[in-house]
Amino acid sequence: MHGVAGLILAAIGGVGLWRASLAISGPSFLVYIIAAFLALGLTSLVIYQMYALQRARYILARDGISIYWGLRREEIPINMVNWVGSADQNRMKLSKPFLRLPGAVLGVQTQADGKPVEFMAARDTKLVMIVTPERIYAISPADENEFLQTYRRLAEFGSLAPIASISDYPTGLLVRSWADRPARILIITSIVLALGLILWVSLSIPGHPLTALRLNPDGSPVELVPGIRILLLPVINTFFFIVDMLLGLFFYRRADTQSLGYLMWASSALTSLLFSGAVFFILRVT
Repeated sequence: MHGVAGLILAAIGGVGLWRASLAISGPSFLVYIIAAFLALGLTSLVIYQMYALQRARYILARDGISIYWGLRREEIPINMVNWVGSADQNRMKLSKPFLRLPGAVLGVQTQADGKPVEFMAARDTKLVMIVTPERIYAISPADENEFLQTYRRLAEFGSLAPIASISDYPTGLLVRSWADRPARILIITSIVLALGLILWVSLSIPGHPLTALRLNPDGSPVELVPGIRILLLPVINTFFFIVDMLLGLFFYRRADTQSLGYLMWASSALTSLLFSGAVFFILRVT
């Protein structure tokens, strides 16, 4: 389902960019660009949810419970677990996230008693609750009964060395990368170049009512089109910037792939420079 939804959204985004390149007025251009960006943004979200679902793990051990869901990681020491059981058997009426899809029931929802419940589940039924002093975790193991039986059996053994409590969130990658000076320099450079290109083109459009998106080998324009269309270049560059930024964070999370993260952020800056060069030549001949 995620794969089909991703393909449909990607197709909508592609069509939106194509129609924007043919727009003859500012309002129609903005409509197609906004539609394309929304579709492509949702495409990245669907791809991440598909990745997270594929990589989801619930790990039981004598020393604790580990939950992995995409870039989210929660390590719960066994001595911090107050209770583990079925939400249906305990007749717990849960307030569930409003936006939820099959395979992606995610988010933190505050219950009527004021206690937060974090959902990391593939469905909204047959949930298993892991209760800790601070919050409750709602998960969806493939076999609910087997999961509960395994937990009870391991809990009976006891633990002499509970695992360390760890809570990793995707936003933690931003903090880690920002604390790294080379990464911070690359990210700031990429952001400045991407925003600078958008500002430059926006200020140049009033002075270029007609422009060209294609040039002959001698540098002359192939055909003149409404100047608003040149905004397509910084828009496409922004899309590449977002993709490179997300991929950079994805690779940066692991020590053995951090160099690829630096490469993604550097390529984002280089892409902005290449698009800036294209804009320069187009504006010069028109």
